[in-house]
Amino acid sequence: MKAQVPVHNPGLRILIVSNQVAGANGVVNPVLQRMMASLSKDPRIASTDFAPFSKGNPLGTMRQIARAARSHDIIHVHFGGIYSLLVWLSVLAIRCPKIITFHGTDIHAKAIKSAKSSAEKLKIRLNQWASFLCILLYNRFGFVAEEMKSYVPRVLKGRMRRKSFVHRLGVDYSIFTPLDRDASRRELGIGEWKAVLFSDISNSNVKRRDIAESIVAQLGSGYRLLIMSGVAADEVPKYISACDMLLLTSDEEGSPNIIRECLAMDKRVFSVEVGDAKRQLAGLKNSMIVSRNPQEASSQILKSMQTEYTDSTREQLRPTLDIDNINKAIVDMYMDMLGKDKDKALQA
Repeated sequence: MKAQVPVHNPGLRILIVSNQVAGANGVVNPVLQRMMASLSKDPRIASTDFAPFSKGNPLGTMRQIARAARSHDIIHVHFGGIYSLLVWLSVLAIRCPKIITFHGTDIHAKAIKSAKSSAEKLKIRLNQWASFLCILLYNRFGFVAEEMKSYVPRVLKGRMRRKSFVHRLGVDYSIFTPLDRDASRRELGIGEWKAVLFSDISNSNVKRRDIAESIVAQLGSGYRLLIMSGVAADEVPKYISACDMLLLTSDEEGSPNIIRECLAMDKRVFSVEVGDAKRQLAGLKNSMIVSRNPQEASSQILKSMQTEYTDSTREQLRPTLDIDNINKAIVDMYMDMLGKDKDKALQA
């Protein structure tokens, strides 16, 4: 009887690095967690691992990331800033493609408007400059929204043409699937009123809850704001199922995930023009960009609510929303960066 020889899986080994974690337990944040789970479904991927960057122990973290990187084919860093420069330094001697994806304020730095101190403003600006430097250092760099490219200095435009890509974020359709509306409303204590969902997970000033409250006040007594703040990731679909619409009034966004998640669950979305919201809502009949002026916005919303919902965005937009479809293009890029030799190995 012949001994069985282990079958070598020639698939890609991907290391995802980020300073964004869900809490002190070091768990990767939900967006990256779903991205990694989706990448792992691709038959060309052998493993997808996560390396958190700890601000409390940067030197120790750099050594850990360097050790982890040696056994991977691709290093993909998410979110820019000073930390991403330290990650690049830690893997400088490792010969594999190094990619970074920027998610928003790491490039446009609009959070500086709501910063409460000079030290906080300096930190935001330094992180933005570090992100610009990463554009020169990393092999490829992505933006979660096309609109973010306009914030990159002109001196880097040549590099942008050759090495940039748009890394659209997707929705896990197995998680963001419509639930029973009435049951969801009962669990959340919602009565007969129309629930206007406002996502403010981190209770941030840039979300502009004040504008949302003013708009809802103008809508009339039949409408109330449903605040989603400090909610566990697996509770988000319940809030979306329970609401009648999403209202987004932020001063700054990169590419709002909550818009995609609501569209994947066939909900109306009303958003001010911020980030790529206009692009996400283009061509829809029951969702729209609204004014930041509460009186004008409420008038636009009430007029739209009088029309029957016909968009069916869950299926209509599935090709551009479903995270599995989006990640196929990311794996294609990985393959292209590694060259034909890897491609042949995966086909063997």
